[in-house]
Amino acid sequence: MIMEPMHKDGRSLRAKNIYDDKHKKLVNTAIELFNDPLIPNETINLSLIAKHAGTSVATAYNHFPDSLMDVYGSIFSIGFQDIVEKVEQHNQTEQNPLKRINYYLDVQVDACIGLGTAIKEGFFQFREILNSNKWIQGEPYSFLLKMCEEYEKVNSTIDPKLLADDIFTLWNGNIYLWMRFNPDFEIWSKFNDEWLKIEMKKILNKAILLQK
Repeated sequence: MIMEPMHKDGRSLRAKNIYDDKHKKLVNTAIELFNDPLIPNETINLSLIAKHAGTSVATAYNHFPDSLMDVYGSIFSIGFQDIVEKVEQHNQTEQNPLKRINYYLDVQVDACIGLGTAIKEGFFQFREILNSNKWIQGEPYSFLLKMCEEYEKVNSTIDPKLLADDIFTLWNGNIYLWMRFNPDFEIWSKFNDEWLKIEMKKILNKAILLQK
């Protein structure tokens, strides 16, 4: 059997892997910078990210041509990819649809807390990211809706779209308050990471009760 040469494909694959590795390194560097209390977030730009990532500014702009909007978009995209991988692995052994939804919510919360100020900065730039088409579109909601549809199969009284809408609304409401955590102001000081974990564990039951 005659084998066709694959040098070109091999080179393309290696080039893609190198690009992906550099991209992740730049994104991870940006996350570290945003979470460094010694670096004011307003001073972070592609030049600083490139410097700390050990690469050129030109390379950084090659990955993020629209500057920080691309960085924020990549943080959301990579973060969501990691969430999906964890949830899909968990769902291979967990058949209970409610436990699947709760796990999805827990993993999202852990991801937000882990990303810290980096994800908060992204949420604060939501309008600009959305207008620049750097948002991850409807994937998180669609992923949630599919699990709600699975829950409907064992509980026909549930409207899966309404349940997904209510969970999505409650989730974003909690995130809005968490984003504004400030230990120096009494009204905002309670919205810390622990508060977020506690409140997020309540939203599935709240959303189900809204349908009654």
